[in-house]
Amino acid sequence: MAEILIVDDERVVRKGLKALLAGEGFAVREARDGEEALSAIAEKRPDLVLLDVMMPKMNGFRACEEIRKIDALLPVVFLTAKAAEADQVRGMGLGADDYVSKDASDAVLFARLRRALERAEAYDAQSAVLALGHVRVNLDRASLVDGEKAVVLTSSEIGILRLLVSERGRVFTKDEIIAALRGAGYACEDGLVYTHVYNLRRKLGSAADYLVCDRALGYKLMCERPAGATIALRATTNLGRAANRAGAI
Repeated sequence: MAEILIVDDERVVRKGLKALLAGEGFAVREARDGEEALSAIAEKRPDLVLLDVMMPKMNGFRACEEIRKIDALLPVVFLTAKAAEADQVRGMGLGADDYVSKDASDAVLFARLRRALERAEAYDAQSAVLALGHVRVNLDRASLVDGEKAVVLTSSEIGILRLLVSERGRVFTKDEIIAALRGAGYACEDGLVYTHVYNLRRKLGSAADYLVCDRALGYKLMCERPAGATIALRATTNLGRAANRAGAI
């Protein structure tokens, strides 16, 4: 039975979510803000964190950032009324696995939670070390080493790398990436893909050129570094500007 930590400052919301999730077979714990959430995680790691944004003491964005400092693979899903595009891009940029509006249907929420849990389980079942130039990516430990610099990757970033490395040199469309991260049947959400790829390339550092954008069709992972390649992210798009305003990229 998967355990979900609900983090929301409104008691009535926590109570409603607890009943809803328990009815679907989940075990549930509660926290009233980001600080309580971090303490609860330190005491016992849940299988997933369901996180509100607007809370006292420590808001959800800050809590997500702090969670990612200590655990790269713990699934974090925002469930919030703060659902503007810039907020979604910011949340995903901080390492969240998904971002769901509080007005979403129960079916959508359950589908997103189960997909995040399934993805986390899949990472635990696989182990590999990916070499990209001087960079070594440990797909099992969700980390990379570039010289003496070690960087933690999020589960979504690892998911993208696992997909691209499965057929190196092949272009994977944005729809295929969304399907790999969230499951088949979801509409492609360009802004989330752009944000994940932007953050991943930034973390890859000297190996960023291996991850190539192919004429806006999608992305591929090269077997060798492209000669003289300079890959420009589409930061001039509306979604790129929204991410910049939100401080995500």
